[in-house]
Amino acid sequence: MIRGNLLWESVVLLLKHHTVWLFLVPWWLLIGGRPRLKRELAQRSPVDPVDLPYNQELLDFLKRERQGGRQIVLITASDQVLAQQIGTHTAVFHEVHGTSAGNNLKGRKKAEFLCTKFGERGFDYAGDSPSDMPVWRVANAAYVVGTEVTVAQVAAVTEVLGWFPGGTGISGDWWRALRISHWSKNLLMFAPLLLAHRMGWQPLLRILLGIVLFGLCSSGVYVLNDLLDLHSDRAHPWKRSRPFAAGDLSITSGIAASLVLLASAVGLGAVLLSARFAGVLVLYVITTTWYSLHLKRIALLDVFVLSIFYSFRIWAGALVASVPLSQWFMGFILFFFLSLAMAKRYSELVQAAELTDSGNSGRNYRTADRALLMNIGIASCFSAIVILSLYVHSTEVMALYRRPGLLLILCPLVLYWTGRIWLKASRGELNEDPVTLAMKDAVSYYVAAASVAVILLSSW
Repeated sequence: MIRGNLLWESVVLLLKHHTVWLFLVPWWLLIGGRPRLKRELAQRSPVDPVDLPYNQELLDFLKRERQGGRQIVLITASDQVLAQQIGTHTAVFHEVHGTSAGNNLKGRKKAEFLCTKFGERGFDYAGDSPSDMPVWRVANAAYVVGTEVTVAQVAAVTEVLGWFPGGTGISGDWWRALRISHWSKNLLMFAPLLLAHRMGWQPLLRILLGIVLFGLCSSGVYVLNDLLDLHSDRAHPWKRSRPFAAGDLSITSGIAASLVLLASAVGLGAVLLSARFAGVLVLYVITTTWYSLHLKRIALLDVFVLSIFYSFRIWAGALVASVPLSQWFMGFILFFFLSLAMAKRYSELVQAAELTDSGNSGRNYRTADRALLMNIGIASCFSAIVILSLYVHSTEVMALYRRPGLLLILCPLVLYWTGRIWLKASRGELNEDPVTLAMKDAVSYYVAAASVAVILLSSW
């Protein structure tokens, strides 16, 4: 009836809010099996039934059947406490039976329970899992939530009266979950190489490899963060459509994909590039996970940390290309990306004002904070411009450019582009990360082309 698994929903909540308790999971399994585990999770990390991703087609069908006079019973392997909460919320079921102490209502035990209560072939059963096969074997008929393959398997043991397509994990869902389009942010790794005027084939190839590995790492982090933000995303106006929040992808597949991606990125980074690059990836994973678990709920600090995530890519590019980063450049990118991070957070407050005021946004902000965020963000933008104008007159620039004075033209270009981002944010039109937006924004390409032309003219 829901597009997901309540056990894993509870595990994710435990990881996010009571991380230390995860170490007791093996103990709960050892002393009481799955029933004890489910009860402990239900008590320590209760799932709110309101925002769960329900299979609305099946739910509507059950409501029509009840109105037609049929007895509708919810019987589930989930804990009795959670099952009762969902039964109360949906208001569809005459009875609710879930897993209780010593009795895990799954597979064969569920089949035995139903046969005892209604008799063999005395009920129709709706399910979606291979573990439901023992139940279907003793059911009068079946309603299947799943793929055509599942329907064919069930049809071999009983009559199928209805099918509710519920296949998950299509390529489009994984493309969105892995945020492949966000790999464009990794092009920032080219910045140290370009600004140092070192364009040999070997450093270029190393940077390209670094972009791919950082992409694998960031995709693994995106999946992990989506799992941790699962429940707050479901209350958000547009984040609710993310694959894990919507139930299009399972939590278990997300955990597996995240672990594989992160291990591959760090391992290959250490072998193919350098241990220092792999160390940057590990630090990036630790920081982003800490951000998702705790830092994102600390007002203002969350935005400062968010701006550092952009800097990680430039730092990684400098390590891969063996190019030192000047203090001027580091100062510029810190203030520049802080402005973009402020714009992103400001935009979220504009688009989800009701969610923010209700305290369910996952952030510790109020709508009245928008003015402060805008002031800090615009001030950061101008700070970056001032640093850029001073950088133009530094000894490093004098040594690299024949006409360094022309680089001052970059200041109004950068100011225009950043100002345009803030304009979109204030209008509620900034629906994604500013750097990601730039990769599909025509005006951003015009500004980039003009900036490249200025740099080339300054070099000749």
